[in-house]
Amino acid sequence: MRISELSLDGKVAIITGGSQGIGKAISVGLARCGAAVCIADLNPGAGEDIAAQIKGLGQESVILPVDVTDSVQVARMVEKALATFGRIDILVNNAGGASGPNFGIGRVTKISERDWDKTIALNLKSVFLCARAAVKPMLDQKRGSIINMASITGQFPWAGLPAYSAAKAAVINLTLSMAMEFAPHVRVNAIAPGLIETPRTSKNRRPEQLKQLLSNVPLQRMGKPEEVADMAVYLASDVAEWVTGTVMNLNGGQVWMTEVGRPNFRDADIKSRQVEVDE
Repeated sequence: MRISELSLDGKVAIITGGSQGIGKAISVGLARCGAAVCIADLNPGAGEDIAAQIKGLGQESVILPVDVTDSVQVARMVEKALATFGRIDILVNNAGGASGPNFGIGRVTKISERDWDKTIALNLKSVFLCARAAVKPMLDQKRGSIINMASITGQFPWAGLPAYSAAKAAVINLTLSMAMEFAPHVRVNAIAPGLIETPRTSKNRRPEQLKQLLSNVPLQRMGKPEEVADMAVYLASDVAEWVTGTVMNLNGGQVWMTEVGRPNFRDADIKSRQVEVDE
């Protein structure tokens, strides 16, 4: 059975950061399999093209403006989803990233407290807030699936991504904790992508850096957002009814490799560059 043939008919999904990159692919992938989609994004205008694409697939969608680090806005997001569709079956905690002059290739000694807090809030606190709010209707209906976006850096941290790596490691741990707490009715899993080909991947890394990273990937290519979306569809579907507390690694085999292929960034590179990593 192909992923596109899995049925999500009648299900309602919230995808945070659902208008770009991996989030965009997940929004479209869930809709293609029959789900109504709530595109939750800090920039609501960015979701209009995705909403139009979902409409073309014959599915309903709604754009939900939200700062996922704000508990009040997160509560409103869930309320709007329930008011629009009457239920929530799937939550994909996809929003995340790293920003600031020292985060893409930074050092612990050079990261500001403000940038550290911002990265932890965006990648970890958001998962806690959104899951806490969305799980309540799932528990009431005794059915649901929460999918948290982790990262290969959460298991094999990179020296240049301390805050992001720490946050993603915590997301994995939180996933396991929630899987135990929300069982038996709500399943909680994580997806840990490796190097994924998005517009920001090319923007933020020089060709020689990408080449060095790929030297550490046995399948010798970057992953595609649609491949992450396929895994999200599987975890959201009834086919995965006995899957919870699991981290799905999508990295072309990089998880089994050594550190040889990891770029050695220099402090000189840091001073003139601002790097953003975004799901």
